[in-house]
Amino acid sequence: MKKLLLLLSLIYVGFVNSQNINLSNLNVFEGEPYIAINPQNNQNIVVAWMGYVFGSGSALTIKTKQSTDGGLTWSTSVNLPHMSPNFKSADVSIAFDGTGKLFLSYIDYRESPDSGGVYLTKSLNSGTTWSTPVKVIDAMADGSKSPLDRPWLCVDNTGNNIYITSKPAPWILPPNRPYFMCSTNGGASFNTWRYIDTANYLVGNVIAAPMAVPAITGNTMIAIYPSYLPSQSVFAKYILAKTINKGGTFVYSTVFNSTFNTAASNDSAKLSYRLIINPANSNHYVFIVIGSLSGVDYDVYMTETMNAGASWLPLVRINDDAINNGKMQDLIWADFDNNGDLAITWRDRRNGAGSGYARSSEIYAVFRAAGSSTFTPNFKISNILESYGNILAQSGNDVMSMVLRNDTLHVVWGSTRDGSLDIWYSRSKASTGAVTDVKLLNSESFVINTFPNPINDELIVTVNNKKTIDVLEIYSIEGKLVYSQKCKVLEIKVDLKELTVGTYILKMQQGELISYKKFVKQ
Repeated sequence: MKKLLLLLSLIYVGFVNSQNINLSNLNVFEGEPYIAINPQNNQNIVVAWMGYVFGSGSALTIKTKQSTDGGLTWSTSVNLPHMSPNFKSADVSIAFDGTGKLFLSYIDYRESPDSGGVYLTKSLNSGTTWSTPVKVIDAMADGSKSPLDRPWLCVDNTGNNIYITSKPAPWILPPNRPYFMCSTNGGASFNTWRYIDTANYLVGNVIAAPMAVPAITGNTMIAIYPSYLPSQSVFAKYILAKTINKGGTFVYSTVFNSTFNTAASNDSAKLSYRLIINPANSNHYVFIVIGSLSGVDYDVYMTETMNAGASWLPLVRINDDAINNGKMQDLIWADFDNNGDLAITWRDRRNGAGSGYARSSEIYAVFRAAGSSTFTPNFKISNILESYGNILAQSGNDVMSMVLRNDTLHVVWGSTRDGSLDIWYSRSKASTGAVTDVKLLNSESFVINTFPNPINDELIVTVNNKKTIDVLEIYSIEGKLVYSQKCKVLEIKVDLKELTVGTYILKMQQGELISYKKFVKQ
C-alpha cells in the first residue's frame, strides 16, 4: 500500500508555474520570486519575479530589482520586454557567474496556438539593463509537449557554460520527460536539447510533472528527477544524472528508492524538492524533499552524500514540530555559504488552524554550521502568521527563494498577508535566527482609497500620503486601457457611466510611485 501511495504522489511531483491567473481574489499579482547575490559584492542583491504591468501587450511580465546596500534599500523595478506583444512571461530563474555577470531565464509564450519558448538574457550591471533574449528551447520543440515549465538555471564560474532544465507545461498529460539545454558560449546560442532521462533510468509513463533540479560544481552538472516504471524497478525513486561533458553523456545512479511517500499529490504541496552542492566540498551534495514516512502529514526531509552520489545518508526530518500533527510543510529552499554552512527554509503551517494546504502559514528556517552534524532549532523568518489566499490554489504562484551569505539569510517569498499576492523580503542572522529586516519588496506604491466599491456611475478616489495624483488610468481585468486622465489633485471624481459592468484595475501615479486597486462596476 505504501508503494502505491508513493506512485500516486510521484504522478504529480514537481513544481508547476502560474500559467493561469485568477485576479478575482487580489488587487494585483506579484509572485514567483527568485533571489541571487553577486559573488564580487555581497551587498549587491538582485530579485526577479513575475508581476503585472498594465498598458501595453500582456500584463504578465518579469520584473527585477537590485539592492547595493545588502537589502536595506532597493531600486525601482525593471520590466523585461516580451518577445511578442501578445506573449506573457513566467517562471524566472537567475544566477551570477563568478565574475559578476547576471543571467536570467524565463518563459515567454502564448497559448492557443502555442508559441514562444524558454529564453535567456544577461546583464553586466546587476539588472539595470538586459541583453536581447536568446531562445533556449522552442514551445513546439517536442511536438505538442510544450517544454516550457520551470526552466531552472545554473551557470559555471566563467559564465561560458550555462545549463537549463525544463519540463512539459502543467496541462500536458503524461508520459512526460525532463529536458536539458546547454550553452557553451555564454548564452549566445544553445545546443540542441535532449532528454535527461534515458533507458533503464526513464521517468516512466505516469509522472505528470517530472521536474529535474540542477546544480553545478566546476565542469560537473548534476540533476535529480523522479522515476517510476515497473519494468525498471518495482520502486518509485529519485534518479541522479551527472555530466562532465556538457550533456554529451550522463552517468546515472539512484538517490533513494523506498516507501517514502513524497510530494502531497492530493493536497497541492508546492516546490517539493531542491538540490545543492557545497562550494567548499565538490563531493558534498544535499537533496531536500517534501514527504512523509507515515502518510499522515508532509514534512521537510534531507539526504546528503559526501562521495558525489556514490552513496546517500538516510533521510533526516528537518522541521521539529510534533510528528504526525497533520501540519503540511512545503515550498522548500536550501543554500550553502561559501565555507560550507548550510541553511534550509520552507513554508510552515504548525501555528495555523486545521490541516492541509489551504491554511495560514509562516516561513521557517534551520541552520547547520560547516563541520557540524546538528541543526539549530527551527526559527521563524516571517514576522506574522500569513493568511491563506485563494490565488495560491492556482498552479505555482507562491515561490520561495533564499541565499545564505556571511551568516545572513536573504529570503524572498510570495505572501497573501495583505489580501493580494506580493513579494516579501527578509534578512536574518542564520546562526541565531534573529530577524533584522522584513519588508514588502515590490512596494513602489501608496494606498488608494475608493468610494463606493462597487460603483454605479461615479468613483471617488483619494490617496493616503497627501501627495497629488499625477495620472489616473483604468484597465479592464484583461489589461486593456479603458480610461486615462492627467491631473494634479488630492482627490478626484471619475464619471464611469460609460463603463460596462465588470471588474477593473485602477492605476494611479505620483511621480515614480505607482499603485493599483481593484474595483467593481455594477
